[in-house]
Amino acid sequence: MDESYREVNCVIENNKQIRRRLDVSGQTNTKNREVHRVSGSLEMKPSYRMNGILLILVIVMISFGLVMLFSASMSDGYANYDGDSTYYVLRQASFTAFGFVVAMFITLMLKVDFYDKMLFVVLLYVMTTVLLLYVAVAGSVINGARRWIRIGSITLQPSELAKVASVFCLAGYFSWRRRRWQVAPGKRRSRLLIWLKDGWADILVPAFAMLIWLVLIVRQPHLSGFLIMSFIIFTVFLTAGIPARSWLSGIMQFVVFLVVIALIVGALLPVYLNSTDQSMNEFMEKMTSNFEHVGHRLEMFSNPDEADSDDVYQITQAIIALGSGGLQGVGLGKGRQKYNYLPEAHNDYVFAIIGEELGFIGTVIVLLLFVAFLISGVMISLRAKNNYTAMLAAGYTGLISIQAFLNMGVATRLLPSTGISLPFFSYGGTSNIFFLVAVGFLLAVSRTGQQSRRKNDAARQKPQQSARRRPVKRDEGQRL
Repeated sequence: MDESYREVNCVIENNKQIRRRLDVSGQTNTKNREVHRVSGSLEMKPSYRMNGILLILVIVMISFGLVMLFSASMSDGYANYDGDSTYYVLRQASFTAFGFVVAMFITLMLKVDFYDKMLFVVLLYVMTTVLLLYVAVAGSVINGARRWIRIGSITLQPSELAKVASVFCLAGYFSWRRRRWQVAPGKRRSRLLIWLKDGWADILVPAFAMLIWLVLIVRQPHLSGFLIMSFIIFTVFLTAGIPARSWLSGIMQFVVFLVVIALIVGALLPVYLNSTDQSMNEFMEKMTSNFEHVGHRLEMFSNPDEADSDDVYQITQAIIALGSGGLQGVGLGKGRQKYNYLPEAHNDYVFAIIGEELGFIGTVIVLLLFVAFLISGVMISLRAKNNYTAMLAAGYTGLISIQAFLNMGVATRLLPSTGISLPFFSYGGTSNIFFLVAVGFLLAVSRTGQQSRRKNDAARQKPQQSARRRPVKRDEGQRL
């Protein structure tokens, strides 16, 4: 009995030791697995590096622009500012330095999502509207157009602010609409009411808000600013991700609105003409008198041979400058058209001076710089992490690119003459500040508004993994 009892005790002790060893090893394996999972889930914070190619392009264009501005403006500065041939370039450099600092602050100090607040949208919209209304009432008239506000020695053009503000306000509004819909979709009452409400909120409200600015700008008159802003607004609407039902509802409501307005005007116009003793022809002449220069310029563009020599003098001198440059140009600073032959050589027609002094090669370099800027901006927009950043990138890329291409088209007589500057090259301190603000937002999107590389890699690998794991279809008669 004693021997059997001892054997049983030995077996029990051995089992206890084995259990202890298994428990210890199990705990160790569990800890190792936990450590493995934790170490696998640790990720480094994103580096928040901005797009270096875009930054280099902007710095190159700013530097190149200052050099060409000095060459194009030194004769005008010497003649009109007490022999100071550096007057224009020094003012341009000071404004550009300030704008570059503002752009770097927008890019580096805060994440781009910080600006996605409806309060900022409302404040900027109200400020821009007030400035445009002030210009319409008490703005400074230069060359027959009331576009500027004079503050001491500085002239501000609110239409340039409106270009930048339109992208910011539309992007912020559409982002706010998306957040509001996701948080509170609303009560499901009637499909018709929902359809009408979506069209009103997604299309008509932002369209009417921008239409106020467009009317104030075209009234100045500023047709080129009107066309550029219209293109920018259309670009932002396309990148906003608006559903097709909202487009259909908004367009149909807008057509109904136009019909109602036409009926009201048709009913009240005869009463107004009788009260003012005007004929219909006199009324139409009064309404179109503000846009006579537009028709005149279109006529000069379509029939240059029949136009008066004074009317086509500026564009003729620009073509002479481009033609005399040849392939390699006459040399930097050696151009002749800037000596009071080509009006506004340092402003709207600086591209012609580039062609004269640097030749066809110089103009192609400028064109390629803006093409590279366009491609970089489009790539940033395509890699944006949400609709807000995509709208900012697409809108500001389109703003600078379309303005540059329009200026080149005017200087080469491919488009009718309009008062439009070449970004970073033409003289215009405040306008270049607004362009650099746009660049700041574009760089901010490239820094903190992009999808991470891991997400992009995962998105590419998911289709491949799904294709690998897809079961093979077999016939019913085939054996497994």
